[in-house]
Amino acid sequence: MAPVFRDRCFYVFNGGCVLSLLFFALAISHLGLFVYSLRQQGLGFPIWFLRCLLLALAFDNLVIALGPLLIAWPGYVVLSTLRFWVHALLLPVLLVFVACILCEKLKSERVRNWLPRIAWLLAGLAIAFGYIFDLASLELVVADFYPRLVASDAQPPFATIAVNLVVVISGIWLWRKAQWPWLFLGALQIFLLNGLSAGREWGFCVGNIAELLFVFSLWLTMNTQLKPKDIRDRLQPLKAF
Repeated sequence: MAPVFRDRCFYVFNGGCVLSLLFFALAISHLGLFVYSLRQQGLGFPIWFLRCLLLALAFDNLVIALGPLLIAWPGYVVLSTLRFWVHALLLPVLLVFVACILCEKLKSERVRNWLPRIAWLLAGLAIAFGYIFDLASLELVVADFYPRLVASDAQPPFATIAVNLVVVISGIWLWRKAQWPWLFLGALQIFLLNGLSAGREWGFCVGNIAELLFVFSLWLTMNTQLKPKDIRDRLQPLKAF
């Protein structure tokens, strides 16, 4: 184990250091947004989901950053498997987050009531699809370009792509309805960057940077398009006029 660890340390500080530092920086960025989000209250489900997403992405980047050092450690298989599970179980719930944003702009009470339920249903279907076609047969192998564990069956993440497309369409609607383009632009850039870099050995670097930009667009959208409950309560008397 000691020689292997020594070799990994040599890799990190002689060429692999740049990529490791990149993923450490991404992890710290996600944690920074998470810590800042703890100051925000009254935003209900969206803020709790965003906190979970930030922690999941910080964990994902941290596991990748530690790959060159821990690739030979048996526990690294557990950490890598966990990051795949967290990604597959949490990302579809983004549909519910987006539904909560859109409900703030809808006038129909019936649609406002049903949209989150439909979002939960679609999220459940996406999770089930991801489990059946990805997680149930997940096998990890060591990647060549940068030491980390990846899925042996590198098929397109169809559930993730479907969720991303729904968010892009929702972003277009929000742009037209509220003159807020950043949800659309955030979803579009991660969709395009992941698509253009798919199959490239460095594509995971581009994808994780795009994730940070995307989650920042979600954070901005939540803070500009949602009002805390205490603010909405204070606005109620003004509506009578």
